[in-house]
Amino acid sequence: MKTINDAIHGQFRIDGVRKDLLKTPEMNKLSHIKQLGLAHLVFPGAHHTRFEHSLGVSHVAGMMADSMSLDDSEKDIVQVAAMLHDVGHGPYSHTLEHILHERGGMDHMSITEGIITGDYDVLREGELNSINDRKSIPEILEGHGIDPNEVASLIRGPDAGGSERNLMDWSEGRSDFVEQDNTLAHLVHGPVDCDQIDYLLRDSHFTGVNHGVIDYRRLIMCLERHGGDIAVEEGGIPALEGMLMARGLMYSAVYFHRVTRVTEIMLSRAVERSADQLPDSVDLQRRVDAEIWQALYGAGDYARDMIRRLKYRQLLKVCSSRRRQDLTDGQVELLAGLASDSEKRRLFEDEMALRAGLQPGYVALDVPNIKLLLAEPRMSQVDIRIIGDDGKTRWFKDHTPIADALKIRQVSQAAVYIMTLPGHEKKVSEIADRMVFS
Repeated sequence: MKTINDAIHGQFRIDGVRKDLLKTPEMNKLSHIKQLGLAHLVFPGAHHTRFEHSLGVSHVAGMMADSMSLDDSEKDIVQVAAMLHDVGHGPYSHTLEHILHERGGMDHMSITEGIITGDYDVLREGELNSINDRKSIPEILEGHGIDPNEVASLIRGPDAGGSERNLMDWSEGRSDFVEQDNTLAHLVHGPVDCDQIDYLLRDSHFTGVNHGVIDYRRLIMCLERHGGDIAVEEGGIPALEGMLMARGLMYSAVYFHRVTRVTEIMLSRAVERSADQLPDSVDLQRRVDAEIWQALYGAGDYARDMIRRLKYRQLLKVCSSRRRQDLTDGQVELLAGLASDSEKRRLFEDEMALRAGLQPGYVALDVPNIKLLLAEPRMSQVDIRIIGDDGKTRWFKDHTPIADALKIRQVSQAAVYIMTLPGHEKKVSEIADRMVFS
């Protein structure tokens, strides 16, 4: 049995299958991947990693399982899936995921599923020589009587892409409508899950931004397994409202903070514009944060300059931005097209740089909300079941207008940012006005 001393949850113990998983290279690699990427350049305390987050998520999963009276087998599966839910993350997590995915890599959930089933190996060539008596994750799971495929099936959740669930035949007050049981999958990845509870608490603590402080114990206490899914007792609505509001506020204040976006764009452009001088995406995805810096430092003048600027916090500056309501339909169409076609966007950026007398790569266009397609499909998911004091089951939106408000709330302060080198802001802003905002 291992005793974990955690900054968020205090002391808790890990034993059995999770203790064995703790020894794997897949888990220990996460100690070298920061939870919030380059956010420490904005929030100095944000040096926490995917490793301690994964332990915290597993602990919270156990609390949720106990509150919902899951049996021992179900609790084990949920805690294992929670512990392993991030093992597919590559260096700098979501910051680089879209680029590596675009260039032939896999998204982190697909990699996670492959690791759990034994179809993907995180080790790079030669690394196995440094690991003694290695056991794969599926071997460990099967050794404890757990089906790896069952664990892998929980990683995405049954509707992680945001599609509507098939509950058209549900009528208000009906207590027993089950087409399939989504309870375990939604505990790991759903509108109210162990992942969100831990990352809100943990990210809030280490960034010093208090928006993520939530009444999670009360929320967990009010969870029920109902009709093949997670439901919240009516008495838990204030805690649920608090968590969903905290999620939106943390996206605005931390994850989509303007300067955080600048640092992410600088790193992603360094990778994107140096692809010919870097290892392939599959190799890069097997690395950790520090190894990406090492690779970029030797990948040409542009990548080296971006790494030095990040190292010494000599960042690009936002010279122009617009909120969604300030854009015409034509401008929205242009920006959406650029954001969804990286080659077209690079050519557009380079034309702006050329007109400003700058080298390619020193003007960047960022549409922050596109990031949500890969990073957080749950933002619009607020269709949560509430068990009323009258015994009837209704949707969360039927109890509070906050549900619909959260669906349309803009998570970024701006819909588009234009950034460039310090000292060139005025010139590039004028060019952006002509090329983008005219």
